Amino acid sequence: MITAPVPPRTRCPRVRTAIAVIVVALASAVPSAQVRLADEHDRAAFRDWFTLLADLQFEQPAADVADCAALVRFAFREAMRAHTPEWSRRIGLPFTPRFADVRSAPRAGDNGWPLFRINNGTTPRYAEFADAQTLIALNTTAIGRDVSHARPGDLLYFRQPSQTQPDHIMVFVGRSHFDPDANDWVVYHTGPSDDDAGEVRKVRLATLAQHPAPRWRPLAANPQFVGVFRLTALTTP
Repeated sequence: MITAPVPPRTRCPRVRTAIAVIVVALASAVPSAQVRLADEHDRAAFRDWFTLLADLQFEQPAADVADCAALVRFAFREAMRAHTPEWSRRIGLPFTPRFADVRSAPRAGDNGWPLFRINNGTTPRYAEFADAQTLIALNTTAIGRDVSHARPGDLLYFRQPSQTQPDHIMVFVGRSHFDPDANDWVVYHTGPSDDDAGEVRKVRLATLAQHPAPRWRPLAANPQFVGVFRLTALTTP
């Protein structure tokens, strides 16, 4: 089932600092994220699982996928696991992918997995939880504002200053295992509102570029589209 795109409700976790200065710095600095995969084998394996699991949330969302950042966190965390038959049953995959597992995944500690950097001080701290702003600012590398450069697993980042919760992330899936008729699928969570809990939606990038609300078009001409960002885990160390 594919829903028509509508303006997503930006209810990602509240931004705590001005993002504009941080975004400028992202273009020239690679953040020191905790997860840096060992080689191209692991990066390919992570990309396969990450995009599949993000895409799966449109088909049957997990209980903890409640906003756009949670969608990214869920797909990231589950992509790092050992994908056993028991795991597949728990996640609810309707088929068994023939993807390799990530071999250089971090080990979980007493406080969960150190998946994301959560501060930009001289002494870095890592955690399993990060909000939308932190995911972008400290755990991705800016690719630019031309979506033709997006690869599966990249994030599309919008900032809507007029909104109470201005930061919104979408996942570029590319070719979908559930809808293989196109290679430019995007998945995102609208976030909760005062009226409902929100939902996961899926749309083609080509359709999103013609969104009836110009502020949601992933185009360089749209000042509220910050750009394409790549998870640091998928960059070469």
